[in-house]
Amino acid sequence: MLYLAEVQKQKGGLLGGGKTELKLLACQRSDQSWSTVSEEVVFAEEASKFSDGVLVLVEMNPNRKVQRIQEAGRPLVNILQNFSRQVEKFKLREEEINQWKQSLTFQAQELNRREMDMEERLEQLQQMEDEFQRLEAQQQQVEASRQEIEKLQTEISRNRKELQGAWEHLRSEQRRLEEYKAQCSHSAVLDHQQNPVLNELLAQVSTSVTLTQTVREYLNHALKVLETQQEVLNPHWQQLQQYTTTVHQQQEIE
Repeated sequence: MLYLAEVQKQKGGLLGGGKTELKLLACQRSDQSWSTVSEEVVFAEEASKFSDGVLVLVEMNPNRKVQRIQEAGRPLVNILQNFSRQVEKFKLREEEINQWKQSLTFQAQELNRREMDMEERLEQLQQMEDEFQRLEAQQQQVEASRQEIEKLQTEISRNRKELQGAWEHLRSEQRRLEEYKAQCSHSAVLDHQQNPVLNELLAQVSTSVTLTQTVREYLNHALKVLETQQEVLNPHWQQLQQYTTTVHQQQEIE
């Protein structure tokens, strides 16, 4: 293992014989990093050629035996330069990490915004679907009203024909009555054969008038019902057209 150490020389007595020791300051790890060590001192006669206080790099085996020793000046500069480069790389890496964090934060915010937009669009689609179902129900009501109106129109058309027939019958009876009156005007008194004929004609005319009045009343009622149904139907048609236009516009946007 490689250590950074300080040379310490112990002064001997009058006869000399001072010993040289190494004060271990730091050691290199397997990942090329350095860490401090406890102030351990080892005896190293191999360091006697270095001056007291000099920093040296010492390679030792697990038994604390010195295998190689060299002055730490130039290697230490290299180590510091390498450390400086590592610090710069670390700073650059840290800046990249911060940029990634900012980018991820922005992407997360964008995803949240898009998720909220999707939820809003889903809610709008659900509302449109509910509105469409309501429109279908209204359309069914409109269709039922339309069928009812067509039925009333058919009845009104038939009643008009009946009314025209009744008027024709009435006018025919009136003509017969006028003709008979003209014939009777030449005689002062009606005989017993002419009197029943006149009574029959009068009865037929009365029946025709009654029938005509009944048909007319029914026709007026039917027309009033038709107008009422039409007034009810008109806003439904307008609302249906408005909703249909809205749905088409929403589909074009989609």
